[in-house]
Amino acid sequence: MHRLTSFVRGAAGVGAVVAYQVGAHYAAATPGAHGLGLAMVLVPPLAVALVAATRSAHRAWLLPLWLLVCGVLWMARAPLAEHFDWGLYLEHASFNLMMAYVFGRTLVAGREPLCTRFAHVVHGTLTPRIVRYSRQVTLAWTLFFLATAAVSTLLFATASTVTWSTFANYLSLPLVGVMFVAEYLCRRIVLRGEPRSSLFDAVRAYRQSGPSGPSGPSGPSRPSGQSTPAAAERSR
Repeated sequence: MHRLTSFVRGAAGVGAVVAYQVGAHYAAATPGAHGLGLAMVLVPPLAVALVAATRSAHRAWLLPLWLLVCGVLWMARAPLAEHFDWGLYLEHASFNLMMAYVFGRTLVAGREPLCTRFAHVVHGTLTPRIVRYSRQVTLAWTLFFLATAAVSTLLFATASTVTWSTFANYLSLPLVGVMFVAEYLCRRIVLRGEPRSSLFDAVRAYRQSGPSGPSGPSGPSRPSGQSTPAAAERSR
């Protein structure tokens, strides 16, 4: 039952992401869909902010502040809608830069690379080959997210909004899958003879090393971190 619930939640999350990307691209590619585009930009962060405000001990002033922000955005909806594509671009670029930071910050001296932390969750004690490889994978994912943000910026600045949206909404996630497959094949060659792990191990590693853990995402002595479930699998 627990696995079924987790599967349903995961499927719902994937469905929500797909629906958002389809809606965002439709708004970017359809003349006159500025209102939908602005909604795609503002509704997700406002919803997250509302949930955070209601759960905060300071909700007595955070909730009125949230309502005030909503009121200001409503009054400014016309000019904001005219430039909603900037909001979509900033969300896409900032997410990839954030992911690059999440991976890259663990590569500095004195910290354990993020993919090494995931590998610790699955394998416990790691061989020197796995430690070295998982560090290289962490660097590879850092560069991947930086490259995605760079391409997104280049297309947004030089190509049409539809072209940029096609990359951002329809190609970015498949490219993550391509990167995942490439890393998996590379791992099979480089780490031949080392212990292997399954996708279920990856999901377990992600949950056990999520950002809600007591040591946070940057503690060097604990296999914790924050990323996507797929990134957990990439660490092995």
